[in-house]
Amino acid sequence: MNPYEKIKQELDVRMLNQRANILKVLNGQQKIYQGKETIAAYTDIYNFIVQGEEEGRRMYELFKNYNEAFLKQSEEIARKTYGTENFLEETLSQYQIYEYHTRILKSYFAYLDRSFVIVSNNHNQYPHLQQQAKEQYYLLFYSKLFSYIKEEFKTKLKQDRIQFDKEIQLQLQRVYKIIYEMKSISQDKDNREKIQNEIKEDSKNYYQNQYNYFKQQSILDQIKLLIKLKDEELSRIKLIFGCEQNDLQKDLIDLFNQNIINNYALDLHQDNNDTLKNIIFQDCYKQFGQLVQFFDNFKSNTHIFVKKFQDIIIQQGKEIIQERQIGITQSQKKQEKEEQQNKFLDELIFLQQSYKKLIQNYGENNQFLLVNLRSAFENITANADQYIIMESLLQRIHKFTVKRIDIEEEKQLSQVMQILECFQAKDLFIKNYQNKLAQRIFTIFDYHSDIDKQIIDQFRKTFGPEHTKYLEFMIKDYEQSLNEKIITISDIEIQAKILQKEYWPEIKPYVNLDKILILNQLKSAYRQKFNSQQEKNQLVDLNWQDQLSMIEVQFKTNLEYRIILGVVSGAILLQFNEKNLPLTIEQLQEKIEVNQQYLLNQIRLLEQKKLIIKDAQGFKFNEEFSTHKIRIKLGIILDQYVEYKQEDIQSDRKIAIQAAIVRIMKGKRTLSFQQLNLLVKEQLKMFKPQDKDIKEVIEILMNQDYLKRNPQNINELIYVS
Repeated sequence: MNPYEKIKQELDVRMLNQRANILKVLNGQQKIYQGKETIAAYTDIYNFIVQGEEEGRRMYELFKNYNEAFLKQSEEIARKTYGTENFLEETLSQYQIYEYHTRILKSYFAYLDRSFVIVSNNHNQYPHLQQQAKEQYYLLFYSKLFSYIKEEFKTKLKQDRIQFDKEIQLQLQRVYKIIYEMKSISQDKDNREKIQNEIKEDSKNYYQNQYNYFKQQSILDQIKLLIKLKDEELSRIKLIFGCEQNDLQKDLIDLFNQNIINNYALDLHQDNNDTLKNIIFQDCYKQFGQLVQFFDNFKSNTHIFVKKFQDIIIQQGKEIIQERQIGITQSQKKQEKEEQQNKFLDELIFLQQSYKKLIQNYGENNQFLLVNLRSAFENITANADQYIIMESLLQRIHKFTVKRIDIEEEKQLSQVMQILECFQAKDLFIKNYQNKLAQRIFTIFDYHSDIDKQIIDQFRKTFGPEHTKYLEFMIKDYEQSLNEKIITISDIEIQAKILQKEYWPEIKPYVNLDKILILNQLKSAYRQKFNSQQEKNQLVDLNWQDQLSMIEVQFKTNLEYRIILGVVSGAILLQFNEKNLPLTIEQLQEKIEVNQQYLLNQIRLLEQKKLIIKDAQGFKFNEEFSTHKIRIKLGIILDQYVEYKQEDIQSDRKIAIQAAIVRIMKGKRTLSFQQLNLLVKEQLKMFKPQDKDIKEVIEILMNQDYLKRNPQNINELIYVS
């Protein structure tokens, strides 16, 4: 027997042994083939090949024949072993056999490849046997698979939509992985893309049919069926087509989004579609939660759902504003106006908190929805009269200052702050709160700073420390003033609050009490005595606030009373000291010479406390006044202080815009007009600057040589150092 025949005979035996291993695997007698076969005749093969060209060619052809014959016989083994009509099992069985086959041949061909290269270093003469075996394997197996797999695989996919069986899905996944890996062979590319396109087209038609079916159902049934389809279909897509680097999964999910989720969102967005509104208004909390889950964190075009949600809130808010603004405007009395403001704020708070609870409890606390809830309330407050909202907020916060805040009131304060966060003109609010704080400190005898400290702390968290520093300084100033000693002058006790003027708003109107000689003498004496107690470098020119001055008056009706009250209120009472005759408002104003509205405020206070009573067209002292307290304290009414008005707002806002522009340009050095505009709006949180205001401030800064245009680009600004 010549060497060639001997080698061939030995290889035949080894090949048969490998087929026996495959049969054992198929029959369940052993697990997947793991053995590594060694060929003792490697050296003989190599020596034989190098003997000459003709023998080498014969050996090469021999291995090609082995490869082809083994593939065919492996297929026959698989067919005979299973003999089943189960398409998936049969396909996967064949694939497993071919994987074993490739592993077996690899051990032979790896050596031969090296041998041929060493002998001739010529790939054209001896092509890569391992790659050739792989191509033959794909051609034989996949060509047969594709003639068989096309309808069977798609049919099984359709069945799986109805029979949601995870085991079948896992088998489908493995079969699809076989299809996906066909891309490694160029001739299979068209077949692979063809079946993928057919899967996508079939899915698209299925989704469209399903959606048309859903539209015929009731509102609640629609949601139930849509949620069920979404959960099942997306799980199925991810499980079956979840192969690595697989674009088909993404394409199928996109098709589902386009034909189911986005179509439903577009339908919801129609003006005549009240589905979402009905769900919310009928307290269908479960269905709302299902819709949030259905829209999957609002990706793709499903922001339409959020827009519809936001529109419902805005519409409700506008209705509240419209009704309450009319009520506030038409209120004739102060008490009626305050009641309307209270209702206005209560309804806004209730609306905001209701939606917040809905999102937190049933909308999976979706942050995107919560952000858009805030945007909705920013829209609501922007469409309301800014002064009405501000007055409502100030009125509510003032109520917290009259007593110590308990746990329930802390919750209410937090809710008020959430409305304030959405308020457009926060700078307007802060300035007027500063005025109200000054009024409380100056006019309330038993004022305690603890509550305002808590409120200011909330402001700091909301607006930042740079916007609350003056409020904090005012409280600090007030607390330090409590340690001021009482000064006695001519047997009259005087205690003044020495405050740092720069922290405090102006309290107007100014009251001119120059005609009250004793008051002027006391003020002069106080200044002299106060400065005599200071070191020379601490001498100050005290600014005496006449309208905030307090005096103590003693009178007797049924008992002897002592009353501490504002100097103007005291002056009114003293007009009845010698003769208790009725005096008109005009007569009182002529004697006291103060602003008429300010005088009316003090008269109203005295009348409310029953110290004076109406008599015909005027007022007189109430000689029947009686109370259980011997010592009485009255505050000062300063309702007519000058508020932070529109002209003040515009002036302060332009200063803030200017500071922001300089700060930004100093860091960036060069920016386009558009970029600067966006950055300014991003920095200024206390109000929303208008484009025209930003443009005007830029022009001012250019005139002042802080900025200049870029000569090479007129749309660009340069910061001038």
